[in-house]
Amino acid sequence: MEAEEFRRRVRQAFGEDLHRASPASVREFLDHLPLTTVVKDDGKYYLDETAKSYEEVMRTFFNRVLDLPAEQAAQMLWAVAFDLAYAVIESHDAERIGHLFRGFDDPSMD
Repeated sequence: MEAEEFRRRVRQAFGEDLHRASPASVREFLDHLPLTTVVKDDGKYYLDETAKSYEEVMRTFFNRVLDLPAEQAAQMLWAVAFDLAYAVIESHDAERIGHLFRGFDDPSMD
C-alpha cells in the first residue's frame, strides 16, 4: 500500500496524534492490516512459515524485510514496533494492577 494510504489508515484508526491507541485497538488494527505474507487459496489462508522457534521467526522476518521496497519495509517495521510498544504497555499494566484481580478466578472464593 502507498505510504499516504498507510498514514491515512493509522490516523483514521487512532486519531491525528494516535491518542486512541491502546493495546487492544493496536492488536485489532494490525490484525486487519494487509501487511502479512499470507497466501490465499480456495478461500483459505495459509501462512508461509516454516520456522520452529520465535528467534527463527524473527530472523526470517527481518531478512525478508531487507529485500522489500523501502516504502513497504518502513510500513512493516513501523507496524512491528507499534505492536511491540503496546504489548509492553499491556504487560506493564498487567503487572501494575494485576494484584487487584487475584482470586477472582478462584472457585473457592464463591
